[in-house]
Amino acid sequence: MRMLFIDPNAAGISGAAFTAALTNLGDVEDVRKNAADILSRFTGHNPEMVMNDLELSPAAQEKADAVFSDLEAAFTKFHEGTFSITRILPEVLCPIALMDAMDFLSCPVYAKPPALGTCLPETLEICALHGMPAAESSAVTELTTPSGAALLANLAVFRRSIPSMTPLKTGFAKESGLLVVEGEISDLTEERIVILETNIDDVSGEVIGYAVERLLAAGAVDVFVTQGFGKKHRPVFVVSVITTLEQYRSLTEILMEETGTLGVRVREEPRIVADRVRKAYPFMIFGEEFSVRVKVSKHCGRIISAKPEFEDLKKAAQKLKKPLKDVITEVQRQMPEFVDY
Repeated sequence: MRMLFIDPNAAGISGAAFTAALTNLGDVEDVRKNAADILSRFTGHNPEMVMNDLELSPAAQEKADAVFSDLEAAFTKFHEGTFSITRILPEVLCPIALMDAMDFLSCPVYAKPPALGTCLPETLEICALHGMPAAESSAVTELTTPSGAALLANLAVFRRSIPSMTPLKTGFAKESGLLVVEGEISDLTEERIVILETNIDDVSGEVIGYAVERLLAAGAVDVFVTQGFGKKHRPVFVVSVITTLEQYRSLTEILMEETGTLGVRVREEPRIVADRVRKAYPFMIFGEEFSVRVKVSKHCGRIISAKPEFEDLKKAAQKLKKPLKDVITEVQRQMPEFVDY
């Protein structure tokens, strides 16, 4: 499976440096010149108009909107008046247009934590918004710009080391030192997860259940509760939360706030996951059409699991006033029509 690795660990990152590195990575000079030309002609216009003229894909527009939103929030916090994104349009849209043209937005994107140097407060604010890690740096110049930080935060998953891969191409921004690598990784992908864990012996089941609901709603990958015996033979509940490096701090706060626990164990671990795609399909269920998302997992090009989204099945059962098990049976009967086993 194709992937992109970004290494701003020593040199930091800006939109311009990212554009230069991507241009050096692939035969996309024409794409870069076209994007630069369009941006120069539309200076001062609404970014939506520029994105339409660039013919960005919906995925690229979604990423660009997220980056602009972060930049607006950061700059508005430290500066009075209306925020203008005119001067940073090329910093954001050029690299996103290149990633869109090179089809990197549909691939895993990993990055090391960036070196910040003597950065602007807006850069630190964007790091804080996403819980984005930063590398130690003694540089007395600005290495990572606000646009560079916002691009990384919305495009990449952070790794402390280079992921296991077969490098195919490298791109290098000579003026800044930013390195990008296109590589191949197994469809059994290694990723880093964070596990939060705490023991609770003086909280009711209702409170624990509510805490679990809040953690899942806030983005936890999974939450599970295990019963056991603690000190003085008291019964305890061990609450375990699986999350990402970016979210673990906010979920730790929820866990402590809802349960009153005084300490949470935190550990980062690797896990191997199959290549997964979630897509919505139109199922005809008892005479009425419903959109049901199906998560398909593959290994070595072979489907090893196809599972319909429970919440979509539940909504269909509630609307039809049919038993959930009957809805599940009907969807599973039709799945071979949509999923190529």
